[in-house]
Amino acid sequence: MLYGPVGFTDFWDESGFTSSQVIEALADLSGDIVVRLNSGGGIAMEGSAIYNALKRHDGRVIVKIDAIAASAASLIAMAGEEIEMPLGTLLMIHEPSGMTLGPADDHRRTAGVLDTMTGVFAQVYAKRTGHSEKEIRQMMKDETWMAPQEALANGFATSVSEHAPTASTADITFDYRSYAKAPDRLKRLATERKAMGLPMVAVASAPHERKEVAMTEPNVAPGDDQATTNLQDVNSRIYQLCTTAKMTLAEANKIVIEAKGDFARAQTMVINHLADQDPMGGRVSPTHFADSNCSVMVARDIEDALYARIAGKPAQGRASEWQGRSLLDMGAALLEARGERVISRNRDRLATQIMSSGTTHSTSDFPFVTGNAANRFLLDAYRAAETPLKQLARLRNAANFKAMTIGRMSEMPRLEEVLEGAEITYGSRSEAKETYRVKTYAKMFGISREALINDDLDAFSDTLRAFGQAAAQTEADLIADLLLDNDGLGPVLDDGVTLFANARGNKSVTPSALTISSVSEGRKALRDQKGLDNQTPLSLKPQFLIVGSGNETTGEQIIAAITPSATEEVNPFSGKLSLLVEPRLENDAWRLFASPDQAPILEIAYLNGVQQPKLETREGWNTFGTEFRAILDFGCGITGWRGAYLNEGL
Repeated sequence: MLYGPVGFTDFWDESGFTSSQVIEALADLSGDIVVRLNSGGGIAMEGSAIYNALKRHDGRVIVKIDAIAASAASLIAMAGEEIEMPLGTLLMIHEPSGMTLGPADDHRRTAGVLDTMTGVFAQVYAKRTGHSEKEIRQMMKDETWMAPQEALANGFATSVSEHAPTASTADITFDYRSYAKAPDRLKRLATERKAMGLPMVAVASAPHERKEVAMTEPNVAPGDDQATTNLQDVNSRIYQLCTTAKMTLAEANKIVIEAKGDFARAQTMVINHLADQDPMGGRVSPTHFADSNCSVMVARDIEDALYARIAGKPAQGRASEWQGRSLLDMGAALLEARGERVISRNRDRLATQIMSSGTTHSTSDFPFVTGNAANRFLLDAYRAAETPLKQLARLRNAANFKAMTIGRMSEMPRLEEVLEGAEITYGSRSEAKETYRVKTYAKMFGISREALINDDLDAFSDTLRAFGQAAAQTEADLIADLLLDNDGLGPVLDDGVTLFANARGNKSVTPSALTISSVSEGRKALRDQKGLDNQTPLSLKPQFLIVGSGNETTGEQIIAAITPSATEEVNPFSGKLSLLVEPRLENDAWRLFASPDQAPILEIAYLNGVQQPKLETREGWNTFGTEFRAILDFGCGITGWRGAYLNEGL
């Protein structure tokens, strides 16, 4: 979740994110990821660094714009293979701006930097949308704001969702008055909060007085186009490097100018700059930078090889070079890649050195690399064992372990005729609420020094598989327990009545077997449900048929597609219901659920958006080796009752 300013943290709201935070988070992730974005913009170079970090990720990146992606945030959005914009969201592109204090030459250098950044960003937008760079530059100069359908038509989004945006409010930390053409509602939001402007944009003294920075394209001969493009690419990489080193814009400008398109020279300058900040002093040469990159590459290849070995798969790419190598060989190679001297080829002493290297907390420590590989395999096992009941749930992010309240407002009352001269009356809405909280579930295990010496990972992989499955089973047990509470009637809600009850009209009066006729009765019960005001018809549509293992075959027959020879043989539920089978549920009982987008019944939550178990490592204390602990921060609760129906079956 990337919410708030790009490149720093807002003091009051504690929102915002930096490229280093994103890069650190991505290091712990593998496979496909979803990036939820709600940002009014921020520091241009930070946005560029985050864009490139997401593009380097080894899985598919899906970007969902929860409310707004403006300025630097729009650049981040372009990293998604899929870019989803719900109705009501916004995306904006414009030319980057900057501020300089100094003589004329300093301003001219800043203008040159902005020209370069504009060109680089225009290339990103052009590649994504298929528009020419000239068209994109004009859109940037015009400060173009796009609703979802406009973004889709212009190639800045790949899909438009009709669901309400996840975040109902745009990034509230941003001063949208600094944009010349921001929608009035965003400017009012900024005025109310008296927001401060962000470094990427020049904040004007008053709305509408902001001067657009006039950017001119470099006047080059046709034969120099490629050279200009290459220089822009190199300068962009240099800016990303400076951002990672937390250098100021002025310091980055100086390095770009002095490097003159030589990236290796820029690397040396950045490293020496960092060395000068060190109280101990000591300047370094480019070879140290190369060594650092080498250790990271070796660590990544060994991680991939370890993952393949634990999972029983053939290693791919560079990782295949480590296939068949022992654990001690891999650990020793990591030590040497980091510049450490392997103190002994004695297997026992070498194992101790490899394990103790984890105390430095480096990404190339053997325990760290092993932990990454183990975490990937644990997640594979977890995902393979997930309960289908999670499809019924609405997902929520928990910020802490406090009880969370699920508030539900009733539907708006109908509009009433206003007679001539009469006043418009106020409408009232009723409210209901439920509570639950996230809890922590965890277990520890370890890989011993003996296993390392004996090159034995079999027990380790079996344990990881069991822990991944246990995490999924913990979630399944908690969700199923909600439905099975009170002999299958579900928990007692805040009105003192169980989830399923005849009084609610969501439970069959007479239990019956799973048939076309009984499912039809359940569908009618959902269609006839009223809102919290007990008046508004909801016309809910069943989407899921939930059964225990005893009704699986019958359930498949209920939803099967057939070619009828007569009208009475038509299957009305063919292709209209999804069958979910959960063995934890009763064999005879069956349930119908509407889509959680239409009428949520179940809500699940994870702490801080970590939607999976996580694996943490440390040097062994109780055992000689490395200790691991699998942690799952998870909670679930019932949000309401109108979107579900129970038949206790026969």
